[in-house]
Amino acid sequence: MQQIFKSVVIALQNIKANPLHTFLSTLGIVIGVAALVAILALGDGLEETGRQQIESTTSLQFITVSPNQYRVKNSIRVPLDTVHQFTLNDHENIKRIVGDRGIVDISSKKGEIVAFEDSLRGITLYGNTKEAGDFLEDKLIGRYHKGNGEEVFISGALALEWADTKQEMLNKKISIKGDEYTVVGVSEDGREQLVAAVPITQFNSISKEKRYPDIIVKAVNIEDVSTIKSDIEHWLSENYANSDRYFGVSTNQMRVEQFGKGILLFKLIMGAITGISVLVGGIGIMNVLLISVTERTKEIGIRKATGAQKKDIILQFMSESVTISMVGCIVGWIVGIASVFIFVPIVNSIVDVGFNAAVSMGSAIVILIIAICVGIIFGTYPAWRAAQLTPVDAIRHE
Repeated sequence: MQQIFKSVVIALQNIKANPLHTFLSTLGIVIGVAALVAILALGDGLEETGRQQIESTTSLQFITVSPNQYRVKNSIRVPLDTVHQFTLNDHENIKRIVGDRGIVDISSKKGEIVAFEDSLRGITLYGNTKEAGDFLEDKLIGRYHKGNGEEVFISGALALEWADTKQEMLNKKISIKGDEYTVVGVSEDGREQLVAAVPITQFNSISKEKRYPDIIVKAVNIEDVSTIKSDIEHWLSENYANSDRYFGVSTNQMRVEQFGKGILLFKLIMGAITGISVLVGGIGIMNVLLISVTERTKEIGIRKATGAQKKDIILQFMSESVTISMVGCIVGWIVGIASVFIFVPIVNSIVDVGFNAAVSMGSAIVILIIAICVGIIFGTYPAWRAAQLTPVDAIRHE
C-alpha cells in the first residue's frame, strides 16, 4: 500500500512537471466523459420525468383481465376461433381470489346516443358493477349506481352539456335506447369526456351485439399488484385450457417497465457512441505515455541502476496513467454536468414539459470504473515498455 501511495505521489509530480503532456493526454478523456455524463444525466432525467408523467396520469394499482379476441401471426391480427365471455360468476370468483387486497369490477363499453329532454349527445356508455364507484375515491356528487335497476351515473362533462351546474342533473331522467334512467350521481372530475355508466345487467339489454367485458382490479396497495396478478393467472390456468392464448392479464406497471427498458436502450446506444470518444482519449493517454517513456529513458535507467525493479517501473507508469485518466474523468464530469444544467433550461423554455436532468450514484460509479479501466488498459503497454529497458541501455540513451 505504501508503495502504491509513493507511486501515485511520483505520478502527480510528473504530471505537474509536464502540464502540456497532461493537457493533451486528458483532452480526449475530458470530451468523452463529458459527453457520456451528459447522456447518462439526460437519460436518467428523461426516465424520471417519464415515470412521473405515467404515474400522474395512470394509476399503477389497476390490473385488467381481458379475453383475447385476436392473435398476432406474422404481424397480422387474426381473429381467434373462440373468444371467452366473462360473466358475473367469473367476477365473483375473482373477487374471492383478491379478497380484501383490492376492489374488483366487471366492465364493458360501447358508443351510444343518449337524450335529455330534446337534446341528444353521443357518449361512451359503460356497463359495470357498483364496485366501480369505489374506483372514484369519493370524487362524485350523489352516489354511484347500485348495480341494478334503471340508474345511471354520468360524468361532470356530460352533466354540464345539459345544465349550468353538475348538481342540477341529480335525479333527472335521461333516455337510453328509449328507456329512462335516473341520474343518481355525477363525477366531480372535470377532465372526463362524455361518459355514462349503468348496471352491467342493464347494459347487456341495451347492447344488442355481443360484448366481451373486462374484469378490472384495483389493488389497495401497489405492492400487492404482482401477487394479485399471479393469483389471477393461476386461477385462469386452472379453469380455462390454454389460458395464455385466450386471456391477457395486464398492469399499468408494465408500461413503466417498458418505458424504463426503452430509456435503458437509449442510454446503452448513446453510451456506446460516446464511448468511442473515451476510447480515443485512452489512445491519447497511451501515445503521450509512450512519448514520456522515450523522454525519460535516462531517468528510468538511473532508477533501475539504483535498485528499482520491473514491477516498480510498471507501477509508476500505471499510476500515472490511472491518475491522468481520473483527472480527465473528474474534469469531464464537471464539464458534462455544467453542460446539462445549461442545456435543460433551454429545452424547458422551448417545450414546457418540466424536464429535469438527474445525476444518479450509479452514473458516478460507472464513470469511476471507466476512469480506472481506461488508465489500466491504455497504460499497460507504455508501462511494460518502460520496464523492459536495461539500466545500461537506458543511461547510454542520451
